[in-house]
Amino acid sequence: MVSPDGTGAQLKRRESLLNVLGSPKLEQVNGEADFWKQMAGAAFTNLYAFQQAIITIRQRYFDGVALLFPDLDRSLADLIKHTEELMTSFNDQVIKKSEDKINIEALRQNADKIVVDRVSYLVDMAKTEALDAMGENRAAAELIRRHLET
Repeated sequence: MVSPDGTGAQLKRRESLLNVLGSPKLEQVNGEADFWKQMAGAAFTNLYAFQQAIITIRQRYFDGVALLFPDLDRSLADLIKHTEELMTSFNDQVIKKSEDKINIEALRQNADKIVVDRVSYLVDMAKTEALDAMGENRAAAELIRRHLET
């Protein structure tokens, strides 16, 4: 693959970033640490919220029967676990100040707040599909409109 900036420029950037990893001022270098901190937090929040929404729907509507295939359920759990481990490593190896570290528990609490909306959305989309299949297009459109307006 040919980089538009040239291989030399890419290698210098990579070397610069690797040298910065041990620096106490990593968060000041082009916002790289803040960017990755935000990305990891957003990924974890979305993954955790999705998992909790699946659990809620399974318990509420399917009498506890698994919704995902077992390998997909394991993959989701593994992805959440590995993302959490990545954030812990980031906190331990990159971030020096405790107030700048990723607060995993706060991310879980934030995810818990959006689970209700995710469940509502997923259930309404399932209802929309059923209504559409029965020819109730107006009722289906009304359910969709509710989510588009928020």
